[in-house]
Amino acid sequence: MKNKRNIVIVITLVLFGIFFLCAVRGKEDTIKEGKLVLLPLAPVDPRSLIQGDYMQLNYAINEQLRATQIDRENLHKRGYIILGVNQQQVGSFQGISQEFPTVKEDSLLPIKYFNWDGFSLAVGAESYFFQEKKDTLYDKAKYGGLRVDQHGNSVLIGLYDEDLKLIE
Repeated sequence: MKNKRNIVIVITLVLFGIFFLCAVRGKEDTIKEGKLVLLPLAPVDPRSLIQGDYMQLNYAINEQLRATQIDRENLHKRGYIILGVNQQQVGSFQGISQEFPTVKEDSLLPIKYFNWDGFSLAVGAESYFFQEKKDTLYDKAKYGGLRVDQHGNSVLIGLYDEDLKLIE
């Protein structure tokens, strides 16, 4: 009886480890091979004093979504935002879809979203942690840089200034 329990525990741990490694590998692949899109940041309280060196992110596409005539009450919890991406890689809201959209133009990019409350959609990391005493450096952040894979999954890779340069 004790041997069976130990075997079940080991198998569970191995499966958990495999799942974890696959998730990490997927994010690494998105960072390496994903298409870069810069999303303008909307004003938000820049730091959390309780959590330390951390910035809450609010993307301007949420403001653009509020300005549209989309029925927010019937908006699904999950779906895709369609972004128009210009030559500088800056994205802007073009539409919304509940299914993965087929886009034929390179200037359009679908990103998965999660609908929290009908008024703001989570499209990637909603917070950014940085090294201690670098808060003044990140006060200049105007864009969140996301890498997006072919399935619409996104990973925040950094913050960019008004000149579209990565803040380091």
